[in-house]
Amino acid sequence: MSAINLENYWESRLRKSFGTEGVGYFGLGRRYNNWLYRIRKRVFNSVMRSTEVNLKDAEVLDIGSGTGFYIDCWKAFGVKKIVGADITRVAVDELQKKYPGEEFIRLDIGDELGAMKQRRFGIVSAFDVLFHIVDDARFEQAIQNINALLRPGGLFVLSDNFLHGETIRADFQVSRSLGDIEKVLSAIGFKVVARFPMFFFMNYPVDSNSSLLKKLWRLMAKIISLHEACGFLIGALLYPVELLGLTLIKEGPSTEMMICRKST
Repeated sequence: MSAINLENYWESRLRKSFGTEGVGYFGLGRRYNNWLYRIRKRVFNSVMRSTEVNLKDAEVLDIGSGTGFYIDCWKAFGVKKIVGADITRVAVDELQKKYPGEEFIRLDIGDELGAMKQRRFGIVSAFDVLFHIVDDARFEQAIQNINALLRPGGLFVLSDNFLHGETIRADFQVSRSLGDIEKVLSAIGFKVVARFPMFFFMNYPVDSNSSLLKKLWRLMAKIISLHEACGFLIGALLYPVELLGLTLIKEGPSTEMMICRKST
């Protein structure tokens, strides 16, 4: 898929719905996606506290800022500076209105860096972004660009599916294997520090070999999509179970969060 098609895809989605349902799991509605983002926030806060990084001195570049969910997360930690970047004009325009004191730029991280080429940050984040770069060459270019935007020793914080099996490709998303991703990261100069599960039950189990589990999840998704009330109820029931899983299980069947450090 070309960068133009990807940009148009997200521009269309965000103009139609500039909220969690616009950037989250497509088709599952606002209320269920709100529960998913509550989980994401819990995991983000827990993981970033565990890094023992002085976030109040951190200058952060957030790639794929969308509707600003992770902008809020970073700001809640009191970071020194936050710059948001997105491939779409609608996201940049809306975020600039929402956060008039912050800086937002249009950026395709898989393309040339342009004016950003000379800038450096202590942390770069890219949550649920890189698996939407379906072209492998552009994916590797994105990792190279992120490395270039980081100071030596800086952190790269991302979420992806990190499959233990073979890569799975679709029109607008590629779930790459953990091995392939780690190979690219290592070749470009990143060391993987840690990896943490974000979901066990509430998101599609793409990294599971159980066909029964996947069939059950698809059935649940059909029920959720019937009405916003269904999404709210199922999300409310699964939320505490998900939190328990996150405390007890170290390897999940779905999206995970990874922290990498740029070599010095």
